[in-house]
Amino acid sequence: MIKPLITVFLFLFLINCTSQKRDEEQITETVQKFWSAVRDDNEEKYLSLIDNSEGDLKLAMLDQLHFLHRNYNKINKEIEKQGIQIKNTNELGPQKAVEYTFNKPATDVIPLSVQLFFFKPQGYQTIFNVRILGNLPAWEN
Repeated sequence: MIKPLITVFLFLFLINCTSQKRDEEQITETVQKFWSAVRDDNEEKYLSLIDNSEGDLKLAMLDQLHFLHRNYNKINKEIEKQGIQIKNTNELGPQKAVEYTFNKPATDVIPLSVQLFFFKPQGYQTIFNVRILGNLPAWEN
């Protein structure tokens, strides 16, 4: 009786591990595409990666893209250094998030934070929400 239970438990554990690895691979690929779209200032590609991007917030999303593109040379090394670290969060329900924090050298400007949120029902090949926090005008100077 114990042996079949252990077998079932191991089978379920392996399925969960495989699913989690596939989820992380999808998120990693999506984040790489996001930064590639930013680097290339590719509006179509950027919007295609964000859920509901054709709605009322399209212009705000494009403004985010252009801001990140203008500052890409300042933040690129830090993107590579920080890598893609996927974290679980319960903000607005169970989600996964990738966050980057950028400090502007030789200034006291508040660090810039770029957060990418992923929600499994939407699929990990799209970003559920992009949040950019910090003093954006100070980063432009």
